[in-house]
Formats: sequence, structure tokens, C-alpha cells
Amino acid sequence: MHRSVLASSLVAALVAALAPTAPTAAAEPPPLHVETDPLPLIRGGYGLQAGVRPAGSPWRIAVASFALDVPDAAVQVGGNDGFHLRVRPSAAVYVLRYFPGRDGWLVGGALRYLRLRYTHDDAPGERGDLSTLSPEVIAGYHWHPTRAGFYVQPWVGLGVLAWTSADAAVGARAYDGLPIQPFATVNLGWEFGRR
Repeated sequence: MHRSVLASSLVAALVAALAPTAPTAAAEPPPLHVETDPLPLIRGGYGLQAGVRPAGSPWRIAVASFALDVPDAAVQVGGNDGFHLRVRPSAAVYVLRYFPGRDGWLVGGALRYLRLRYTHDDAPGERGDLSTLSPEVIAGYHWHPTRAGFYVQPWVGLGVLAWTSADAAVGARAYDGLPIQPFATVNLGWEFGRR
């Protein structure tokens, strides 16, 4: 008996969390957004994202593609001196919950499919290519500096390695990655159809 009450309560809480926060006219199109991440651009790559927030919902669903040279200071943490890392064209799916207000906090997560290429100073011409799946939790802030659709969105994430196609190694050198992978950036974007 107690299990069915608990299950019913959990289902009711999930439905309430996913339900729209305000009534919306059926004819109103869902707000769309496009976003870029300047960090990959600075690091010899690109970062693009497109998504939608269903009308009246606090949730935004987006897909992204990106590539970059990861800064050596981040790659070589934990005794990985001499390693270098290139994130080849990769992808992610984001699900983020925005709290009420034009500007405000957000939380959510992502599932990243990363195509990684490791090199090492001691093995010129050799490389280690692999793919990974990495879930990530995210927290950030969504800010519109003007009344237009432009926004700035700083965020931080913590990811873990869920699957890898191969060991991260170059020749005889094995890369020893952190069990939790931190990340931080600032995205610049534009919302269409949101008032």
C-alpha cells in the first residue's frame, strides 16, 4: 500500500515538474534559439547549438556540435605531462530547466558524444583516437543585456565517462583522465519568438 502511494506521489511530482508554467495560446509558436560558444572558436574549432523551448514550458531541448583544441593546462592535470587533446567534430543533446523570469538560473544536463584525438610529445606522428559517451550535469545563468533576443549564458558542468571505444593511449603512454570532468564556458545566443 505504501509503495503505491509513493509511486503515485512520484508520478504526480514528475508531471507537475514537466507541465507548462503558464497557459499559452495554441497558435503561439515555440521559442527557438541559436547559440555559439566563443571558447571553441578561440581554440581553433567551433561551437554551435540550436534548440526549442516548448511554449509555456520551463524546459529547453537543444542539440549542439563542436570541436576544439583543449588547453594543455586542462589536459595535463594529474600527471599527464606531454599529452595534447583535440576534440574532433562532436555532438551533444541538452535538456535545461529555466527558472521563471526573463533572466535567471538554469539547471539540467547533457549527453555528450565526443570524438577525441590524443597526441604526446614523446611520440611524434602517433595518435590515439577514440570516442566516448559522457553524461553531464549543468548549472548556469541566462541573462538578456538588452530588450532584444540576444542573451549571455555562463554555465558550468561536471561530466563522467560512461563509455569509451578504446583506452586513451599514444604509443606506450596511457592517459589517466580525471574521474569527474569539470567544464565552464560562456555561450552567446539569440532567442526567436519569445517576449
